[in-house]
Amino acid sequence: MGRLYRYSVLQTLRNRENMFWTLVFPIILATLFHVTFGSNQTENMKPIPVAVVEGGNQIFETFLDGLDGETLALDRMDDKKAREALENGTVNGIFYSEKDPSLTVAGTQINESILEMLLNGYRQNQGLAETIGSRDPLGLLKASKQIAEQTDFIEAIDAGGSTQDSALDSFFSLIAMTCLYGALMGAESAMRLRADHSALAVRRSVTPTQRIRLIVSEMLAIFTVQFANICILLLYLHFVLGIGMGRRWPLLLPICALGTLCGVSAGMFLGGTKLKEGMQIGIIIAGTLFLCFLSGMMYSGMKAEVERSAPIVNRLNPAALIADAFYSVSVHENFYRYGRSLLLLAAITLLLTVAAYLRMRRERYDSI
Repeated sequence: MGRLYRYSVLQTLRNRENMFWTLVFPIILATLFHVTFGSNQTENMKPIPVAVVEGGNQIFETFLDGLDGETLALDRMDDKKAREALENGTVNGIFYSEKDPSLTVAGTQINESILEMLLNGYRQNQGLAETIGSRDPLGLLKASKQIAEQTDFIEAIDAGGSTQDSALDSFFSLIAMTCLYGALMGAESAMRLRADHSALAVRRSVTPTQRIRLIVSEMLAIFTVQFANICILLLYLHFVLGIGMGRRWPLLLPICALGTLCGVSAGMFLGGTKLKEGMQIGIIIAGTLFLCFLSGMMYSGMKAEVERSAPIVNRLNPAALIADAFYSVSVHENFYRYGRSLLLLAAITLLLTVAAYLRMRRERYDSI
């Protein structure tokens, strides 16, 4: 088994065409993205421009004043001007300082999510103050003062070099594309096991080695090579281009592993069909690019639009799941979305792996 694995690794590395598409091409594309988008990806987060419509809630306004300058850039105006500013993109949201504070936003990007998080945090503390007031009326004033001054639970951080720039979608989708391009290696590996493809495959088919050992050694070999390619790409993005991947690097490895195995399994399943090699390569490249387009590689807002109109597509799209998992770790630190993306990606990967194994195991020939 060890010798089969070693020889399969060497065969995979010697295929210069596949190594170009799975290692060199993503690095070139990442460099072009970086030149196109500039250095915005490496800047720290700037204060979020927000309009405040005063409505008499002094506690809430004091709370917002404590965030002004670092987290928020406040601008007090009336309702009409605030809505015009929101439509023009001058501000990312409008806070209404009423008895029950509210928020109006025009998008679903990171800035809007941060504003919603701030409002939810205030409401939770307000509920706590009301509970204190019902039990201890004398302590209500003290609790209200503490809520108004409680801004230390919000810390402006540089998420490992990443920002709220939506162009990050393109880089995360690029990583997803590289993972799925493992299908090129998978298809080529599957054809090395087909006796009707080459003389080498004929010799391997008549050996006494169990077919499952051949299949497993091939899958492990191309998985190893492609996983290493993904790691090299991540290191290049972070240390050469300065694209932030967050502070939780160990959580990125399961995403890369599942994404790589998903691509490899899809390629081995396709390589086990009777389609010609050129047709298989065309399907892999066109299919991968289409999935990555839906995940935001060509248009950063595409994944959000798909999420609004047909969320089931994002749940079934491996490229969107990989990009969303990276986004959840590197930017949002939303571990629910991270876990959901990994579970769905694992289910798709398992389905493809089983299908590839069953397809290749059943290869039979009348004569060789």
